[in-house]
Amino acid sequence: MELAEKTVYSVEDDALLICLEDGLTKEVVTEMAKRHPARVVCLDQGFAGNDQLKTNAVQIMNSHEVGDFRTV
Repeated sequence: MELAEKTVYSVEDDALLICLEDGLTKEVVTEMAKRHPARVVCLDQGFAGNDQLKTNAVQIMNSHEVGDFRTV
């Protein structure tokens, strides 16, 4: 599926969302969180060294009660 112009893979009806794209944005992180998945996995390189965005992503996921947010 496409969320905020990025490809996001859904497993088990959005229980797990995986984004392997570079150039992640706050918008794609928010759109993933709005689906209330149990787990979200993104590539660490997708944040392109933007530690502020990565920190914000954690907070966005927490505010939408996403149980597990990981970067690999």
